[in-house]
Amino acid sequence: MAETIPLIVEREGSILTLRLNNAEKKNALNSEMMGAMMASISESQKFSELRAIVIRGEGSVFCSGADLNEWEPGQLQELLKEITDCSLPTIALVHGSCLGGGMGLICACDFILAHEDTKFGFPEVRIGMIPAVIFPYVSRKIGSGKLKEFFLTGNRFGVDIAEKLGLLYGKYNEEEAALNKLIFSLKRGGLEAQKQIKKLLDSNILSKSREDLDLELANLINLIKEGKEGQEGISSFLQKRKPNWDR
Repeated sequence: MAETIPLIVEREGSILTLRLNNAEKKNALNSEMMGAMMASISESQKFSELRAIVIRGEGSVFCSGADLNEWEPGQLQELLKEITDCSLPTIALVHGSCLGGGMGLICACDFILAHEDTKFGFPEVRIGMIPAVIFPYVSRKIGSGKLKEFFLTGNRFGVDIAEKLGLLYGKYNEEEAALNKLIFSLKRGGLEAQKQIKKLLDSNILSKSREDLDLELANLINLIKEGKEGQEGISSFLQKRKPNWDR
């Protein structure tokens, strides 16, 4: 019997899709799968024509968490950092259930689209564990009050609550329609501008003095304005036409 490939990597035009492929274990994150994801995301940075990365799961659920038999906390930390640091927009397309380490995975992404029947949760406390590795990423999406409730009880919650919490970009019935609509919106923006926006939002620039902050932001906008993409964007606006990347 052929060995199952832990991660299916597909490319269609400018979109790279990573499919978790450990369906027998409900796509539990193991060492091989996480290693393949990190390598794929790192490699994607070499292709200037790529516009986004989609992470989704095969089978009945998106991700049941970490595989406790094949899991190293340090490797999960590296994976979540790789996703966060990725210069391309990242989209988690979620269905079935998303638990534990899977919650860290989607919260490291820029956008989360979830099927209307999806259940989310942090079951770690029910086996005497804590969601320590994923905490920095989940806390960027969910406020501390609700996190305390979910972490301490291990209770699961659905898409309506997830949407109210601001966890989701949106929910869907037809996954391809929802995904294509989001990708269409992303493709309307300049790729280099999006890379700089992600870099800016993930920086510690707001901790700097007002003088240093103003200077750095002014330098950044001048750099963008004088660049090839910025010049094309300004020209297209003045000429009342679409920029060359929005075709």
